[in-house]
Amino acid sequence: MNLNQVDLNLLLLLKQLLKEKHVTNTALTLNMSQSSVSRALYKLRKLFSDPLLVKSSNGYALTPKAETIKRDLNTVLTSLEKLIDGNEFFPSSSEKTIRIFGLAPQMDILLPKLVNILRDRAPQMTLDVDTVSKPHFTGLISGAHHFIITNQEPPAADQDLYRQHYLDRDFRLIMSANHPLADAPLDAEKLRNCQFGQVSLQGDKKLSIEPRFKALGITGDNGKIATPVRLNNFSSAASIAANSDIIFHLPTDYALQAAKSHNIVCREVPTNLQHPTKRLYLYWHKRYHQDPMCVWFRSIITEISNLENKYL
Repeated sequence: MNLNQVDLNLLLLLKQLLKEKHVTNTALTLNMSQSSVSRALYKLRKLFSDPLLVKSSNGYALTPKAETIKRDLNTVLTSLEKLIDGNEFFPSSSEKTIRIFGLAPQMDILLPKLVNILRDRAPQMTLDVDTVSKPHFTGLISGAHHFIITNQEPPAADQDLYRQHYLDRDFRLIMSANHPLADAPLDAEKLRNCQFGQVSLQGDKKLSIEPRFKALGITGDNGKIATPVRLNNFSSAASIAANSDIIFHLPTDYALQAAKSHNIVCREVPTNLQHPTKRLYLYWHKRYHQDPMCVWFRSIITEISNLENKYL
């Protein structure tokens, strides 16, 4: 490939095209005409000697070469940005974008305070938040994300990640204010035959509190803890609990917030059923470890973390 043929604007368009896997969506996102994006795709196909996007049963799919390009392109563009900007970073005037990944309800805790600080100290910056469930560390390793917030551990083979403690989390039970146990003392024996809802962000079908029952040698009358409702996100949990006999075992901060707007009660988990506290961490890749913007952002997270942990 002759580098004289490479147009930086084409590479920026290619980044979005590989993300969207769709010409029309790319055009809408970049505020371009569909014909302009189609012409750009034609040039990119000639440049890389590859079709890049091909029709599939679900619309369009990336070719193997396009998958490789997608993996490497973020790193290339980030390096170019650093080369142009150097080590200067002034939050008050910066127009950069911070890309962060985290699942609800983790981000629900962080975002209000984070956005408030960014609007005050860096009003021209953009915060790009990704909360779509996926393997947590993929975007961090590829360069698609600057940061992630998670309680998961990174792949053992990857030694290029840094982390800092963000928040410790415990759990509560939520149930309808009309539930028979809403005002009753709770223990494992009373809960063993209750109907539970499972929120699984990663597809796990096991109720998060079930191992605690098993450790006590306690199950329901049918030999297991009943979980007739399974959700892949938190958004419906409170309303389901408010209008049924389903009990959910949820992070405390989310449960307390939900209780303010739904006809539910938020109960402490009996001591012998309490889930071990989970630690949330902010992770980043070594490529951004010395980056001035990312160093500044980590200081903001530390500031928020100190406030959050102070009131736990």
